[in-house]
Amino acid sequence: MLEQKSRTSLPRPTDGSIVSYPTRSPLWGDARYRGNCDGRLILDLIVRYRPRSVADPMEGSGTSRDVVKWLNEQHAMNIGYWGGDLRKGFNLLKDDIPGKFDLVWIHPPYWNIIRYGEHEDDLSSLADYGLFRDALRLCLVRCYLAVRPGGRLAVLVGDVRRHGRYIPIVRDVLSLEGEIGQLRSVIIKAQHNCHSDSVSYSAMEDPLIRHEFCVVFKRVSSLSRQAA
Repeated sequence: MLEQKSRTSLPRPTDGSIVSYPTRSPLWGDARYRGNCDGRLILDLIVRYRPRSVADPMEGSGTSRDVVKWLNEQHAMNIGYWGGDLRKGFNLLKDDIPGKFDLVWIHPPYWNIIRYGEHEDDLSSLADYGLFRDALRLCLVRCYLAVRPGGRLAVLVGDVRRHGRYIPIVRDVLSLEGEIGQLRSVIIKAQHNCHSDSVSYSAMEDPLIRHEFCVVFKRVSSLSRQAA
């Protein structure tokens, strides 16, 4: 758990690989934006890795932007930030991230579990999982190419279930090791206040999915395979 002792002391990063935020922090982002991540996970990554620059090509309600702004204002960290989003005209399927960054954070849609828009390049609008998987790979390769050597790519993903079938999106992200960096960490994040909490289920054969994965890759020069 992150604890802030004073205005001048930075929070301490979480020691373990499991995190849980039952009550969302009101400091960053917009809780009304469905699927929005609690900013404490992003804060934890920044405090741990101390990047001088951060990029978020799918910033949604701007949680990552708000976290960086807060750190700069409250702790004078002077972190550079760039954020893009399809709603703002940045299309990660077609556009390169402008510049190089120490940390690239991306929280893509979990396929079509939440439909964000009707744009043909909106990953949540893709009806076929194979198309989604290929599009996600392209997005992550573009993210990796924007990471400075020694920097990190952090991908927050969750698995989904369709018609009883469990679809492990995280498996397809992990399979990209070597192409999008060296795998360094898998952080399990408990999910709270999900839309499914308000739905009554009877005689479920399998448990509800109540976790996400933050997969962290590092760009190192010794990788045998590089992104095409």
